[in-house]
Amino acid sequence: MSSITKIVVFSDNRETRGTYISFANLHEATPYFKDKNKTSLQTLMEQKYDLVIIEIMSPVMSEIEFVDQVHGLVQGTPILIVSSFFFDTKDLVFGEKIAGFVMKPFDLDKLITGINPIFERAADVIPETVQAAIKEAKVDQVLYESKKLSVLLEISRSLSSITDFDELLHHIILLAADTLQAERATLFLVDAKKRQLWSRTGIGIEKQEIRIPLDKGIAGEVAMTGQAQIIHDPYSHAKFNKDVDLKTGFTTRNILCLPMKNLRNEVIGVFQILNKKEGTFTNEDLSFLTAMAASTGIAIENALLHDELKRQLVNVKESYDELYIAQNQIMKETRFVTFSEILGTVKDVMDKSSEAEVSLRELRTKYASDPEIKRLADTAYQVFGGMVGKVSNFLNEKKKEMNYR
Repeated sequence: MSSITKIVVFSDNRETRGTYISFANLHEATPYFKDKNKTSLQTLMEQKYDLVIIEIMSPVMSEIEFVDQVHGLVQGTPILIVSSFFFDTKDLVFGEKIAGFVMKPFDLDKLITGINPIFERAADVIPETVQAAIKEAKVDQVLYESKKLSVLLEISRSLSSITDFDELLHHIILLAADTLQAERATLFLVDAKKRQLWSRTGIGIEKQEIRIPLDKGIAGEVAMTGQAQIIHDPYSHAKFNKDVDLKTGFTTRNILCLPMKNLRNEVIGVFQILNKKEGTFTNEDLSFLTAMAASTGIAIENALLHDELKRQLVNVKESYDELYIAQNQIMKETRFVTFSEILGTVKDVMDKSSEAEVSLRELRTKYASDPEIKRLADTAYQVFGGMVGKVSNFLNEKKKEMNYR
């Protein structure tokens, strides 16, 4: 296998850093960890590496474009992708730009298995073949559209695995802003009963619940009409609220606002994306967000249903607890009444027992000369008195216990 002395790793995931370092130590190589930015790309022009590892954390176009940029700068150096996204479509998305792909989660053994074959193949390739392999054709529109479809596929997969409602909303907003390269993004949901739009997550805003009338603002207009809008000059738009910019110091340059619909074609939310980082929003951005909104709409409804079921389960549990407490109280009161009735009966018996005791004493006196009759009378007296006393004591103790519960 070809020697590896320098490895550059593009990843901000600290949890996997130790695995990369362990692999580098096996080859006595030096690992260099870089962020995914222009400064790091510049170092690729200044420094030669034996292996480039790119860890993809989100299913967005910017990650694919970063791989394209790295490939253009390190032609001839193998690129390894590490990710839980794009594995099924790696040939379509990356083509010959990458030399290998390691699926997350991974460990050192899995990383070795993914990297070693790259250098074993490279040792057998003749220079002419290497030169032919690194020639990059221009990406045509069909391939670009295929990449976007792959991104949408991965977005749908990631959304389907999240059931917590707030986490899902936040994840959707991050993906929308990252994919469209925007400065701010908010996802408003429709509260049909209150005729309001509400949100409690967004990029560039404090995490708090925001509510606005359904017929106010650009988002309200989009929700009411069901029609998306690309606004290049927000300050000239009649529905634009300038007060928000004045209060926050933020300047809104352009807006992409799009309705999110469910399977019944009902508007259940509105995406509001602000300030594309480079240029302005295009019809291509609109088409991509429309496709993304279709899958997110289904995920949102599923999460809302899951959230509602959780609330119903909590209500059922609370009702059950209240019923259990009430049932115990009724049973306690019923037992108390029952014991009281038994005690009353015993008391009557004990009252009558006085008459029995007198009769037994008279019997013992009358037949004092007959040892057998006297012995039977004494035994009956002891058994009868002891039994009544024990029953009375037992019931009194139980009554005391119930009073303390």
